[in-house]
Amino acid sequence: MPRWSVRTRIVTAVLLLTVATLVAVGITFYTVQRNHIDDRINQQLQIAMEEFSAEATETYEAGTFDNLSDLMQDVLSHRVPEDSEGMVGYVGARPEWTQPGGLDMVADKELMQILAERVQALHGQEQGETRTVETSTSTYRYSLMPITLGDLGEGAYAVAYDVDAEMAQLTDTFRIYVIAALICIAVLFAASWVIAGELLRPIRELRETASQINETDLNARLEVDTKDDLGDMAITFNSMLDRIQKTFDSQLQLLDDAGHEIRTPITIVRGHLELMDIDDPDDVSAVRTLAMHELDRMHRLADDLVLLAKAERPDFVTKHPVDAGPFIDHIYELVQQISANHSWQLQSRIEAIIAIDEQRMTQAMIQLAANAAKFSPEGTLISIGLSVDREVKMWVKDRGIGVSSERRAEIFERFGRANTTVEGAGLGLPIVAAIAAAHGGRVDLDSTPGHGSTFKIVFPHEEI
Repeated sequence: MPRWSVRTRIVTAVLLLTVATLVAVGITFYTVQRNHIDDRINQQLQIAMEEFSAEATETYEAGTFDNLSDLMQDVLSHRVPEDSEGMVGYVGARPEWTQPGGLDMVADKELMQILAERVQALHGQEQGETRTVETSTSTYRYSLMPITLGDLGEGAYAVAYDVDAEMAQLTDTFRIYVIAALICIAVLFAASWVIAGELLRPIRELRETASQINETDLNARLEVDTKDDLGDMAITFNSMLDRIQKTFDSQLQLLDDAGHEIRTPITIVRGHLELMDIDDPDDVSAVRTLAMHELDRMHRLADDLVLLAKAERPDFVTKHPVDAGPFIDHIYELVQQISANHSWQLQSRIEAIIAIDEQRMTQAMIQLAANAAKFSPEGTLISIGLSVDREVKMWVKDRGIGVSSERRAEIFERFGRANTTVEGAGLGLPIVAAIAAAHGGRVDLDSTPGHGSTFKIVFPHEEI
């Protein structure tokens, strides 16, 4: 089966529908007009018979003529045939008088032979007949009426219409209709081809744009210059490319950052292994301890990267109703195990039902508490709390080194760190931000360098 383009299929469908409509209209028009002509011929034949009968009877009763031939001549002379009508008067079985009008019946020998046979067949009868006959010349519709006028004798009166001549004008009209229809179809084809091409241009551009995209170039975009469905499709396609490019760039950045972070412990372990004195048990033990530490760090890094990758999935969090009071109490118990060298305080507690993923949110709060302990001097106070109004707010407040304004955005990026002298891969806060975003919220930071920071997870409070 040939593969037709959408443009071809649309134009073909339009043309087929148009042709079907024009054919239906043409056939209906032709049929109605032909029936109208047939009805008019029958009506005119009936009128002609009635008028002739009435006039012939009146003339006979007046006693003006003493033979049928003269009477027939007189009556026929008063008749005015139409363009395709002819009349013949018979005396006995012989055609005596004719009024040809637009149709000379005598000129068609076949027609006259048929009428002569029918005159003889109707001899002595009171009723006439109306029939359609075909000859090699044309098709005729005639009415034949026997005549008996007392002592004047018997005869017949015939009126015929040339049906083909009557139909000629209709045929010419229909021929003009066909020619006009063909011209319209040709114009429609050209116009629909151009219009369909213009309407489908965004799809063609979409295909061309898609063909330009590869694994290293996602910059191609569709030009949006319409406000219809195709324009909306182009906008949606561009938005999809933006999301793909953002994800692609994020993955490249992740690979680059992850590669850098993973290379660091590998370099450290390799350098110590190369310099290790295998004959010195203390050196071997020290290098082993260092290698295990670096491998543990790589393991944690891999776990964090997997967690961040899962954050892009819709099932990253599963929210369910949680009692806020016991939840923050449990968080308070857990954070006290992070560091015994700091003072911990439950600053705010409230009884309410909130919709959260309890495990993910616990992970986020523990991460914030661990960061607070890491960047706060020993013996300082670290506070946690939870409040609920139109939004749910959970926070960790420390008295640590704080975060400068120029580095606040950076610390929420993967491998971003406010203090590079402190151990860590820089994935903790991005994980917290991902958990907050999965709950439909954000992480707010209020920090003063040298005086401490407050990290606050904020998300909408859903009525349960």
